[in-house]
Amino acid sequence: MTKVVTVTTNDPSQQTIKLNLIADVQVMFALEPFIINFGRYKKGETQVRYVTVVGEEKDKTKIISATARGKEIKVETSPDGYDNSKDKRIKVSVLPDVKVGQFRDVITVTTDHKTIKNMTISVFGEVAGDITVTPRSFSFGFFEKGKAVEKVVSLKANPPATFKVLKAESTSPDVQLDVVPVAEGKEYQVKARVKDTFSQDSLRGNIVITTDNKEQPSVEVMFFGRLQKGPMTGPGQQPPQAVPMVPAPAAK
Repeated sequence: MTKVVTVTTNDPSQQTIKLNLIADVQVMFALEPFIINFGRYKKGETQVRYVTVVGEEKDKTKIISATARGKEIKVETSPDGYDNSKDKRIKVSVLPDVKVGQFRDVITVTTDHKTIKNMTISVFGEVAGDITVTPRSFSFGFFEKGKAVEKVVSLKANPPATFKVLKAESTSPDVQLDVVPVAEGKEYQVKARVKDTFSQDSLRGNIVITTDNKEQPSVEVMFFGRLQKGPMTGPGQQPPQAVPMVPAPAAK
C-alpha cells in the first residue's frame, strides 16, 4: 500500500513537504468473494457459487457456521473444501423454488479466529420468468413543475411464453400511466410521467402492472424523483443531492 501525505510548515523556504508512505499489508484471514452476484438466470437452472478462505492464517482457522437470513439460498460448509479445492469451504446455492424476480440475502459466517469472529457475505440475483421487465426501478430526476420527462418501462415475453398486460396502476396519484402494446402477446410498454399539478418536494412510489401470466401475475417497478423549485444550477454550482436509490421490490 502506498500513500502520499502533504505536510504544511511555517518555513518560508519550504512551506509544504510530501511524504511517501509505503506499507506491506498482510491479510490474516478473509473470505472471497464477500459479495456474490448470481446475475440473471432462468427459473429451474442450477446456480452454485463458492466462497474461498484466504490469508496467512486460513489453514489455522475453522468456519464454525454459515447461515442465511432469508429462505432463498442454501448454505453449506466443509473443512475439506468443495470443487476440488480445500480453500473453497462455503457452498452457496439458490433454492429451486425461489420466486421469479429479484432476491437479496445476507450470509453470517462464524469462525474460531482469535480476532475475526463474525463475517458477512451479501448475496443477490434475479430469477427470470416468462416476462422480462426493464428497468426494475427508475428516477424522474430533478424536474421543474410541468416539465417532468417521460419514462418507459418495457415488458417482453421470453419465448415460447406469451402474456397480456391487463392494467397498470401507480401507488402515487401524481404519476400518469399509459399502456402501449408494441407486439400483442409479446411486448408492451408502460409510459409514466409526472402530472403537471405535482407540487410536493419529492416523489416516490411503485408502478403495479397486472398481467394474465400465471407465473408473474403482478410486477412492481419503483420510481422516485424530486421537484426543482429554485433556479436551475449554473456553471460551477453543485446540484442538490439526489434521492437515494433502493432496490426495486421483487415481482410477485
